[in-house]
Amino acid sequence: MPELLPEALGAVREIHLSEFRADALSSLAPRIPPELLPEALAAARVIQDEEERAKALSSLADKLSQIRKTQLFDLWKETLHISSLRTRPGLLKDIKALTPVIFSLGGQQAIKNTASAIEDVSRWWR
Repeated sequence: MPELLPEALGAVREIHLSEFRADALSSLAPRIPPELLPEALAAARVIQDEEERAKALSSLADKLSQIRKTQLFDLWKETLHISSLRTRPGLLKDIKALTPVIFSLGGQQAIKNTASAIEDVSRWWR
């Protein structure tokens, strides 16, 4: 029943407990059509618990990596900005969960550049 997916996603956004929201998003992820992915990503980004957010992001990553690169890039920029405001471990978990998105945007070189940037920044934090 694809016509119920917008309503189901709306219900997921109303779930306040991180674990339950992440589980619900993970269950819906394979069925979410491309036009609802931005809403699903927004629902995942606001999950406060690092592990649960990473689980939700990971469940959406493959679907996200299949959308138009221009739309994906905009979603990635917004997601990266939000993740950068979190703790270091939270940011790293988000990046790891979204590796398919990074690969989709720039291939293996983007993965290498991301890893190199993480190494550079980690030297600053020592």
